Amino acid sequence: MVTLKEAKEVAKRLIEEIEPEALIVFGSVAREGKGEDLDLLIVTDKKEDTVKKALKPFYHQFAIDYLTVTAKTLDEEFKKGSPFLRLIQREGRALYMKDSLRQWRELALEDFAQARYLFEGGYWRGVCFNAQQAMEKAIKAELLARGWELERIHNIRRLLTITKDYGISLKIEDEDMDFIDAIYRGRYPAEEGLLPLKTPSREDAERALRIAESLLSQLNLL
Repeated sequence: MVTLKEAKEVAKRLIEEIEPEALIVFGSVAREGKGEDLDLLIVTDKKEDTVKKALKPFYHQFAIDYLTVTAKTLDEEFKKGSPFLRLIQREGRALYMKDSLRQWRELALEDFAQARYLFEGGYWRGVCFNAQQAMEKAIKAELLARGWELERIHNIRRLLTITKDYGISLKIEDEDMDFIDAIYRGRYPAEEGLLPLKTPSREDAERALRIAESLLSQLNLL
């Protein structure tokens, strides 16, 4: 028996060993969260022997049925209407998508650039919110790179707690975490009472930028 949790462990090793373009689990593990064997679609241009070597530590735990395909071949077969790939599209679960990581990182940098731009205009609330968004996306990008399955989480403290499970070490003070999370909760006027700082000031905006810049630098995005 193999579970989705174990599938994520397999994905984590594959990401470290072969840097695939994408990893998709399908079959019973994708549909029900567990199954008799693990069905994987591995998008990579690495040789078969390299993939087998990366999977070897798991063979004594459960059966792994996998298909390797290059990104080019995958695109060609999908355009031809391959029934097998259509099935995977409907029922499969993405464990890792390389392009997705690039997009998350680009959006994190875009949010940070917007925060800086808004600072020049004196839009302190916008600065704070975009700084928070930059941090959220940057952390999620790093987690996704380690095999984490995307969750709808906006709380920075929660995300930073999850990073520890994936061996990611980030330094941010408790007070700064609370400050950034208060920014997200107070993004609408009706929720302003939740913000200990109420209407953000220039000093608050400077602080938000400083915290975001530090985190993005630690993740090698700046």
